[in-house]
Amino acid sequence: MDYRPGCILDDARGHPGRGACGVPTTLGRALGWIACAGAVALLIAALFTGARAGAAEVYVTGATVRLPAVAGRPAAGYLTIKAGDVPVTLVGADTPLAERIEFHGSSMSGGVMRMNKLPTLRVLAGKSGSFSPGGNHLMIFGLSRDVKPGATVPITLRVRGGQAIRIDAVAVAAGAALPDPHAGHGAH
Repeated sequence: MDYRPGCILDDARGHPGRGACGVPTTLGRALGWIACAGAVALLIAALFTGARAGAAEVYVTGATVRLPAVAGRPAAGYLTIKAGDVPVTLVGADTPLAERIEFHGSSMSGGVMRMNKLPTLRVLAGKSGSFSPGGNHLMIFGLSRDVKPGATVPITLRVRGGQAIRIDAVAVAAGAALPDPHAGHGAH
């Protein structure tokens, strides 16, 4: 056995950190465990950092579902969504209390209000987008007749990239005033 600077102990075959019989020394074992623990800590940090990096910050306020005036007709969903530091593209929405939810836009053309289905909705970084009467809104088809004013309607907004944002919308009667959008009922 010999000692060289930079080596803990070498056996005759040149294995660092091993004694004369080829068994790791206490110091060699300790350094191995420290290196292993460091690698595991880095892996865990990378997993959590990666999960956060892929998820856009999204703030939702004023989530409301206006019940249909005529039974069997679609309900309308309204809310305000604000994107954080990156743009957000909504690609879908659903609720267990309805058959389906579509994004719709409203526009005035030749004095006639027109509605059209939108495949996605994009909110620019640091900006807000509203789903409001007379503008973009959620069309909620086949909403359960058990949903009454004051009830909570759980809605999941789907974001491009796989993120899902669960919100609780408050049901209001057809023609009722919408609650203040900043009064809660939001999600982050």
